[in-house]
Amino acid sequence: MIKLFWNTHNETKPVLEKSNNIDATSDFGWGIYHKNNSDKWIYNILSKVSFVKINSENDLETNDILIIVDSSVERKKDFYTKLRLICSKIFLIHLGDESGIHDLSSIYNNCDFVWRTFCSNKYFSNKKVNCFPLGYKSGTSHKKNITERKYKWSFIGTPHKSSRHDLLFQLSMIKPSYSYKTKRFNDQILETDEMNSILSSTEFVPCPNGFVHPETYRIYESLECGCIPIVENTYQYYDRLFPENPFLKINKWKEAKEIIESYEISKIKKKREECAVWWNEYKKKLQENFAKKINS
Repeated sequence: MIKLFWNTHNETKPVLEKSNNIDATSDFGWGIYHKNNSDKWIYNILSKVSFVKINSENDLETNDILIIVDSSVERKKDFYTKLRLICSKIFLIHLGDESGIHDLSSIYNNCDFVWRTFCSNKYFSNKKVNCFPLGYKSGTSHKKNITERKYKWSFIGTPHKSSRHDLLFQLSMIKPSYSYKTKRFNDQILETDEMNSILSSTEFVPCPNGFVHPETYRIYESLECGCIPIVENTYQYYDRLFPENPFLKINKWKEAKEIIESYEISKIKKKREECAVWWNEYKKKLQENFAKKINS
C-alpha cells in the first residue's frame, strides 16, 4: 500500500530557555511553516497518485510504499534508517534546506528517490534526486472575478539586500503600482485573500533573489495569479531549472523598468498568456512525473 506521511511539523519542540537549542527552535518553526504553507502545492503535485494519509510511522506496515514529506532531515538519520527496515520503497519530498550546507547522503541513500526544493549544482545532474519548485503558498489563487489589471507592477515582501532596494527605487516612478514592505520574512504579511486580489490585479511581478537562494515563493504565486514574472538572471538559475521558460530575465533592475515601460497592451496580453500556458503545462508534467516514478 502507498502511504503518505507529512513529517515536517513533527519536530520535538525545544526548551526555549536553553541557549543551545537555537537551531532546534528554528527547525521546529520552519517545520510548522512548511505544513501550513506547502500542503496545497504538494497535494496538487501528487494528485495523480493514490495514497492513504497516515499520522505516524506507527501506522506503517511491512513492505508499505512510503511517500514522506519532511524538512530538517539532517537531524533524523536514525529515523530514516528505521523507515528503511519497514518500507519496501521510500520516496522523500524534502522541503527547506535553502542553504544546502548539510551532507544529506546518509538520509538520501535510505530513500529510493528524492525530490527537493532549492536546487544547487550537486543536484542538477543527480540521478537519484530531482529538484522541483518551491511552489505557491497554500491559499494562493487567481481571482477570476477581477478582470482589470490596474497595477503595472507590485511587490509584497521584505526589502532586504541592496538588490531589493534598487528594485523599489528603479520602479518607483512607474504608476499605478502596489508595494507592501515587511521588516522580515513572514512578518505582518497580507491576508491571503488580499494578496490574491492584488496579484490578480497586477501585470508584472518583479521577483528578486531570496535571502540565500535565487528561488522564492513569489515567482510561483505570480504565475498562479496570471502575472508576468521578472526574475534576476543569477547563474542562469531558472533556465537550468526550467529550460525554455517564458520568464522575463534581467541582470539589473534598471532593465526591468525599461521592459515594463516598453510593453504595450497587446504585448503584455501575449506574454501573460504565454506564461499561463507554460505554467499549466509544467504543473501537469510535474504531476505525471511524480506519478510515474512512484507507481513504477
